Amino acid sequence: MSGSVGWNPGASDIISGALRLIGAIASGEVPPANEYQDALAALNGLVKAWQASGVHVWAMAEGTVFLQPGQGRYGIGGGTTDQAAQGYVATIAGARVVAGATQVRVAAAAGIGVGSWVGIVLDAGGMFWSSVLSVVGGIVYLAGGLPGPASAGAAVVAYGVPVGRPLKIVGARAVDLVTGVETPLIPMSRLDYANLSGKGAPGGAPAQYFYDPQLESGVFSVYPAPLTARVAVTFTCQLPLEDIGGAADRADVPQEWISALRFALAVELAPEYDCPAQRFEMLRAMAAEKF
Repeated sequence: MSGSVGWNPGASDIISGALRLIGAIASGEVPPANEYQDALAALNGLVKAWQASGVHVWAMAEGTVFLQPGQGRYGIGGGTTDQAAQGYVATIAGARVVAGATQVRVAAAAGIGVGSWVGIVLDAGGMFWSSVLSVVGGIVYLAGGLPGPASAGAAVVAYGVPVGRPLKIVGARAVDLVTGVETPLIPMSRLDYANLSGKGAPGGAPAQYFYDPQLESGVFSVYPAPLTARVAVTFTCQLPLEDIGGAADRADVPQEWISALRFALAVELAPEYDCPAQRFEMLRAMAAEKF
């Protein structure tokens, strides 16, 4: 045995395999550049279409949206100015921070790096965000000064990678950023959320949520709107499958899906190459079985 389990071919191998299945090229041949680009476009379209099937459990991920007092709706992904992260670290302010300060002493600086986004819960209840210029010992130096004071023990969070627009959010929990206590939230339908009144009025700890994926940025709504930024919402979501770019790029699927992807691509390309009807029906049946 080889001792290796990491086989996962690049896009060029998947495309060549699909073209061989429909008889467009022979074994050992390389498809012309224009045919390769056409097949690559079809491959990306096929992978995107699979997103609607709901079968890609490998693309499930965790994300966190950070709340602000009185704000019930938050953008996730795209060009939104709201803060949502793939993962974050939480700590507390080790000493009181005055208004205008550009440095914060934290109880633990692990996981906070240059360029990270840092949020600090102010005494007024909101969370102030700034990028990190440097970290020296337990002191975090910020690109901007705090608009108001923050007490010792105030929640401080940091993250480096924002979360992309989820296709679907399957569950969410409210998280106390100081204690770490999590409370499950109840999902709502679009109509249930629309029928609520006072969506933007601060009402306490969020108890329900609704997610609208949209096109550019997803819209995540909580009800009631929070009183303080000390509470965030961590969610389990289904992320879009990544685009396939260069020939060496791998499809955003696990190994066990490569054969299904190759046969599905063959079926996708077959009408463009006048594939014989009998061969086409055989490939379509095999592609359906593999899927």
